[in-house]
Amino acid sequence: MAKLSKKKVREAIPGSMGIYAVISNKCGVNRGSITRFLQKEKNQNLVEEIKEEREKLIDVGERKIIELINAGNFNAIKLLLTTKGKDRGWIERQEIDSNIKVDMDMEKFRQEVRDGIFK
Repeated sequence: MAKLSKKKVREAIPGSMGIYAVISNKCGVNRGSITRFLQKEKNQNLVEEIKEEREKLIDVGERKIIELINAGNFNAIKLLLTTKGKDRGWIERQEIDSNIKVDMDMEKFRQEVRDGIFK
């Protein structure tokens, strides 16, 4: 198995989308080795570089969503409004009517529960 170094990991990060399995493959080690290597305090700057690589992927995704919105894609527009437009009232939520009247004989209900009807 290959020996890990900061230099080797740093060179493997670009284009990895921040995915440890991709980085480990580029370094010639298993995923667990990368995970253990990055858990060391002295390698925390590499963890930050990996986070930055992931942010680039999010940027690509946002750019694609914007392209879809500009093309009039309804699902993309809905996604934008229900995530970024919450403060303007564009939020999906269930409304529960607490004024529902239940007209049921409680003893009959208890018997139905005992009989297993509501399982």
